[in-house]
Amino acid sequence: MQMILLRLLLLVLILSAPNNAAGAAAASSTKQEGKKGSSGFELNKKDPIYITADWMEVDQTKNTIVYKGRVVTVQTDMTMRSEILTAYIDPETKKMKQIIAEGKVNATQGNRVATGEKAVFDDTAKTVTLTGSPVMRQGNSQVSGVKIIYYTEQDKAVTEGDGKVRVQATIFPEELKNREPEDATQK
Repeated sequence: MQMILLRLLLLVLILSAPNNAAGAAAASSTKQEGKKGSSGFELNKKDPIYITADWMEVDQTKNTIVYKGRVVTVQTDMTMRSEILTAYIDPETKKMKQIIAEGKVNATQGNRVATGEKAVFDDTAKTVTLTGSPVMRQGNSQVSGVKIIYYTEQDKAVTEGDGKVRVQATIFPEELKNREPEDATQK
């Protein structure tokens, strides 16, 4: 039983890399920084993942692993913080199907930050959905709305508003201009 739990935990750690989770923050810039080593907020199956929390539970009957209380997940230069982190495993394939971070979600990598109350990382759909007053920042530029969906394989983000809250963006063209030479040399 202990060996199965250890294997399950190892599988979760490998497949639930937080860099995928924070994909929303990198919507505007994963390509330029991704080629420099760490691929901007994407799944990283090579580097170790360090998770600390006040409490952890592995439930094989529910196929879940839950971390609670000041959860901090670190991989290379990426750090994600939340109050709760729940990983859901497909019982047939034993692969991660979904990860949900809840409560004061904050993911940082370099000058990129994504914040919100909830982040849902769907490995099947290859999306990261950030809700609860989500904000994505890179440098001084930022975008906010009701929901931000990041499509990890397409390196594309969609920010939605609703009848009460509109999408808001603040863009500093000078920062974009300074990045253009880097983008051209990395393609």
